Amino acid sequence: MVRQEPVRPWWRRFDWTLYATILSVLVAAGGLAFTGVSTYYATQVAIDQLEQSREDAGAQERRQASMVSAWSERQKNGGISGVLANRSLDPVTAVYVKGTATSPGKTDGQSFLVLIETLPPCSKISLPANVVGRKADEFAADARIRVETVWFRDAQSLGWRRQSDAPLAPSAGPQELPELSRNTNNSNNFSKRLAEAVAAAKPMTKCGE
Repeated sequence: MVRQEPVRPWWRRFDWTLYATILSVLVAAGGLAFTGVSTYYATQVAIDQLEQSREDAGAQERRQASMVSAWSERQKNGGISGVLANRSLDPVTAVYVKGTATSPGKTDGQSFLVLIETLPPCSKISLPANVVGRKADEFAADARIRVETVWFRDAQSLGWRRQSDAPLAPSAGPQELPELSRNTNNSNNFSKRLAEAVAAAKPMTKCGE
């Protein structure tokens, strides 16, 4: 007579060691997945913070330069003068101003380049026709002055270029254009008219904002 094996309880029929191993593998895999996801998002946050820091640093670097501008104003004699302004609370130096002077009735303007050694803080300078020429009568008194490009150095000695038709940009200076690099004698160190215009700089309101 064959003896029947007693029926073992279900918990004794399971290979607990095997299941424990499988469970350990699953837990480890889950931990790796969680770590991977956490690492990915942490990396993305770090990248975003770095980009933001770079943007903030760039904005701070450009802050003073963004406050230097130029435009045109009509004069009582019917002409148009150029205006150069510095709304920052620090001076800018080595300011080269390139533009054209167009006489009434003409469409082609004559080029000019002036050098202002220092543009005072919170001030603006008027540049009429008799100031931007190498001689007082080089351009008609009622000529239309148009400022096209301004090169300058900020308080940190960083070079910038502002053009009438382009955004503010870093620059090495007017030596970018070889034909201009040698034209430095029309400066307020040599031109009495230009020196007087710089000395007559007018204060501006809402500076440093």
